[in-house]
Amino acid sequence: MIEHTTEVPVRWSDVDPAGVVFYPRFFEWYDLGCELLFVSLGLPWPEAFPRYDIVGVPIVESGSKFVSPARYGDVLTIRSKVAWVREKTFRMEHEISVGSRLCSTGFEVRAWVGRPKSPGATPGSGNSVISLAAL
Repeated sequence: MIEHTTEVPVRWSDVDPAGVVFYPRFFEWYDLGCELLFVSLGLPWPEAFPRYDIVGVPIVESGSKFVSPARYGDVLTIRSKVAWVREKTFRMEHEISVGSRLCSTGFEVRAWVGRPKSPGATPGSGNSVISLAAL
């Protein structure tokens, strides 16, 4: 299984007036975890997308469970892993914690969106995609 861990501080701009992280920030951190996982594999998106004729990897489904609040000044650990890879989609799963205290779990299902080979062609037709399963 492909996994990556990173840490981020909770900044003032991440919290509401009570000092608790505003929930959409967790989705931003899930996105960051996914992007940094690719970087850790030597596939930073600005380089990998053109190399593999990928336009992007948009989210087609996502969800989160919030277990415990994160607050201003906390240092978050984001654990991201690839749960599965299919021909046109892949699923990322994430855990965000402060020390040993779990704050949230979440997931993203992302689609491989390939650049058409010719005008009028279906995006992704005939394109190779990154094979995470082979890594």
